[in-house]
Amino acid sequence: MKKETKQRKKRKNKRIRRPGRLLYLLFLAGATALVSLRGGNISYLLFYFALALPILAFLYSLYVFYRFKIVQEVSRVVVKAQEVPYRLLLANEDILPFTHIRLHFFDSMVSMKPSDPGVISLAPHEEIRVDTQMYCKYRGTYPVGVKSVEVTDFLGLFTIPYPLMSQIRLTARPRIIPMEQLRVVLQEQDPKNTLFPVSRLQELPDFELRSYLPGDPIKYIHWKNSARAGELLVRKQMPEELFETIIFMDLSPIEDEEEKRLQKEDNIIETALSFVHDYYLKNIPVRIFFMEDTLREMLVDAGTGFEPFYDKCSELSFSSPYPLNQVWESVPASSGCGSCILITASVTDDLVRSVSEKQQAGTEALLINVGELAL
Repeated sequence: MKKETKQRKKRKNKRIRRPGRLLYLLFLAGATALVSLRGGNISYLLFYFALALPILAFLYSLYVFYRFKIVQEVSRVVVKAQEVPYRLLLANEDILPFTHIRLHFFDSMVSMKPSDPGVISLAPHEEIRVDTQMYCKYRGTYPVGVKSVEVTDFLGLFTIPYPLMSQIRLTARPRIIPMEQLRVVLQEQDPKNTLFPVSRLQELPDFELRSYLPGDPIKYIHWKNSARAGELLVRKQMPEELFETIIFMDLSPIEDEEEKRLQKEDNIIETALSFVHDYYLKNIPVRIFFMEDTLREMLVDAGTGFEPFYDKCSELSFSSPYPLNQVWESVPASSGCGSCILITASVTDDLVRSVSEKQQAGTEALLINVGELAL
């Protein structure tokens, strides 16, 4: 469909350029014939003018490009897949008319509602404003909006694309998928999947309650049950090791087509965010490990907050030199009494073997393959 649209645009451009070229060729042929047959000052003046026209046309296209004003307005930080307003202002502040201008937009990482203004012609001191919506397909930081400007001269002899020098770059943050939604998707993939086998983490924080005592931290107050009971209730403070959850994110390079690769990378990031955000709301501390140039560790709890990890997820690169099973085995805490969640887009035999050995040794672990999920 995109190829058909581009082909139609090319045919339309050819129709626009063809009359100008034909008229110029006829004029050049007539001037040449006039010089050959009759001579004289006027004939040579017309002939040299015909020869100079392509140079004038080329200089005109350069002039239009450098004098043509483009203003783009869009948020610099957005959330992936959420539509945001995009405004495009095109202006001619000169006394000369600008004709046959076409804009080309970035479309590999961004989708926009139909907003291509087509071939633009601006009279002197005329402005055109385009308001539409756009959304980012994948997380990360990349250019959006106008990619290049294509200027055709008034004779249709030259069509020159110029890259836009002042491109807009925005950061698309990953989505925070509700745990209920993630649970449904994972169970559709594997009906036997209970999402997380660790009953201690699911049962203790929300149901072990007692009356509030002076000096209890406010973060332990269970507001929903307090409203029902008519008194302040707090969660009992269980041993810290029962709350310990460790998440491993597989940031090793993914070999696949670009769109599939980007989707798998986002699946890993957004699945990890779903778990971390859910546990953060339940006041369950989470430690996240991932490999960049070195092994990185981030703690998300009531003290550190969720935002630092969320911000980090927008810029993570999948360049780990080690597979997930080696990263996991390199962390001594993963063999303790806590619970581990391993998130990957490719399950290898070595990873399955490592998980099985740790489970037999008493470590509660959940291996999640998000490679083919449609989140």
